[in-house]
Amino acid sequence: MKDSMKGNERLEKFLKLQNKNVSFENISKEIGISSATLRRFLNKMGYKSEDGKYVLTSEIEKKEIAKTNKKYDKTSSNKKSTKKVTKKEMQIVFENLEDKPQKTNSSKKSKVSKAKPKKDRKINITQEDLDKICEVYDWYLEVKDYKSMKPRKRYNKKDVIIEDKELKDVKGTSIKVDKNTWEEFERLCSNSEFSKQQILTQALKDFMKEYKHLL
Repeated sequence: MKDSMKGNERLEKFLKLQNKNVSFENISKEIGISSATLRRFLNKMGYKSEDGKYVLTSEIEKKEIAKTNKKYDKTSSNKKSTKKVTKKEMQIVFENLEDKPQKTNSSKKSKVSKAKPKKDRKINITQEDLDKICEVYDWYLEVKDYKSMKPRKRYNKKDVIIEDKELKDVKGTSIKVDKNTWEEFERLCSNSEFSKQQILTQALKDFMKEYKHLL
């Protein structure tokens, strides 16, 4: 198959045919290149396969960000509004703490009456200290739910695990496999940094480990 199209022309034609729900294999024939070459071209142009269709990587990221923002908005709407405590209210709380009498056990009243009276210990809080406490409390109300509402970081998917990255002795062979399975295998290889030979070799090793009793 010969391809005389330029990169932009090839991409534009691919997108038009894809929007018409033409199969990937038929699109590659229409453009005049192999399916594997077309996948590599799309990956190079920044397109990734999603739900059977190739989409710009930036569009995929936009969808993920939109989902994250939607969850964030839903979480925020469910949170109850928090009222800030004024300096005056804080001052009243501390005054009540100072004036609150201590509770005594009825069985120990006689012992307490004989004991020497203790001097009242009051906490001396200046206006400056009260201002700082109010600032710290206001800050706490603002950030206490920040961690739960913070969008989760997105991590890249892990690649295939390859034991032997260098294939010293390679043997060529011809095999026939299921068409859909091979197309999915090619799609996997196009999204990996390893070659088909490396991935296929690792797959056969894993298969033989699973059924080593037949060796």
